[in-house]
Amino acid sequence: MNSVKKIKELLTKHQQKVEEEIELLDQDDPVNSNEVAESSEPGTDSWVADTHTRTVAIKKNLQDLLSKIKRSLQSLSLGKYGKCENCGKKIEAERLSAMPVANLCISCSKLPRFSKK
Repeated sequence: MNSVKKIKELLTKHQQKVEEEIELLDQDDPVNSNEVAESSEPGTDSWVADTHTRTVAIKKNLQDLLSKIKRSLQSLSLGKYGKCENCGKKIEAERLSAMPVANLCISCSKLPRFSKK
């Protein structure tokens, strides 16, 4: 039981950190800044567009991670944490140690339908 509590604490702390990072990205996005919008410096529009594009990409990755964390926390509360969502076998401890949001065992994660291209 103690390890479940530690995993929940770890995931909860990670969730808070990711939520804070998303909030900071929103604050730092030049599209949300009046100062940059009013600038007449040459190249400002291009810089804003490039920076905003990168910010959106980073934010999407963080939101995906946040979803995985929430899914892991839900799975933990349902007593299903650590079981592969595909085959039902126990996910390797080393894998969960390295990636606490893993929802597939190593074998299933290598299947073509689950691998990202």
